[in-house]
Amino acid sequence: MIIRFLTQDDIISHDKVSSQAFCSSCNVGDPESVLPGEKVLGAFDDDNRTLFADFEINERKCYYDGEILTCAAIGGVAAKPEHRGKGAVTALFEYLFNKTCYDISILYPFSEEYYRRLGYERAGFCVNAEVPFAELSKIKRNQDAVIYEGENPERLLEIYNKCARRYRLCFVRDNTVAFSDKPYYSQKYTYIWKNSAYAIVRVDRDRSTVFVSEIYFDSLESMLGILGFLRNFESNQTKVCFQKLPENTPLFHVIRDIKKCDIRMYDTGAVRILNVEKVLKAHRYPASDSAFTMRIGDDLFCVAVKGGKADVKKDPSAVPDVTMDISTASGVLLSGADGAAYRPGLVIHNQQSDFFKLFPPKVPFFTDEF
Repeated sequence: MIIRFLTQDDIISHDKVSSQAFCSSCNVGDPESVLPGEKVLGAFDDDNRTLFADFEINERKCYYDGEILTCAAIGGVAAKPEHRGKGAVTALFEYLFNKTCYDISILYPFSEEYYRRLGYERAGFCVNAEVPFAELSKIKRNQDAVIYEGENPERLLEIYNKCARRYRLCFVRDNTVAFSDKPYYSQKYTYIWKNSAYAIVRVDRDRSTVFVSEIYFDSLESMLGILGFLRNFESNQTKVCFQKLPENTPLFHVIRDIKKCDIRMYDTGAVRILNVEKVLKAHRYPASDSAFTMRIGDDLFCVAVKGGKADVKKDPSAVPDVTMDISTASGVLLSGADGAAYRPGLVIHNQQSDFFKLFPPKVPFFTDEF
């Protein structure tokens, strides 16, 4: 089996794999067809002619405790039905893990169990909240927001990135692809409140609902400001549906009666650590000195923390405080060690280890599509 990146010359093979895998219509041979994503990695037969499977690698950056990690955002994982079960998809991921230089990888799994076998773990949860406008009535209405029409995109990116830094794994944005600069055509409206908050809005008149696909704010004042602006829609809509909120969103603190809202939780996606040493060094530790040892797979890491910074070394002769597989490590190191004793993939050798107090619960949060 040959693993390599596809070129435009492979477009027909890619389109056939994609069509068969996703049972979607495809005009194979269309001269306008192009490869998706930024890079497409494929598994071919030994003659380098028949494509068995492929996926897209979109290169991103993610915030992590004030640092930035490089990320392989994986999409479009596809395999021909007649070649499934032969290890092609696994070979693609092994190439990603061993032949590339990303710090982490993120994907939206069709099956958590399937991707857990490849080392991915659920990163955390998002929340959808359907809120009757009446439950926001204590917030003062205002008309202080302006619509984004493509001008001054820098201020929109500044608001987003300032807010995104608060969350682990939130994507760094350096372009405005997520925001429509043709709102009157797309009916996807981005409203900016005093350069400190924004909301992306779509109205479904049949359901009398304002859908907010993104809402970011940097203070209590700006949160109340953008929510107060959204109240202007209540004259002809009855409720607002906030999509993809962090599970600890402060928005819930200003709702009159949460029992009258429909709150639903779902997983935000899955993550795999590819560079354990980089993540351990990027982690924000307490200022007090501490140390721990951990075995992840075949590697044993010795971590000494001094002044909030970690010195990380590999020592195969050290005695581990904890042992875990890579999917468990991805969940624990990124989401926190709270409840670690209940994770099937983690073995505790030293209950008094500093490890458990150094990885408190965190809130990973990412929503960007790729």
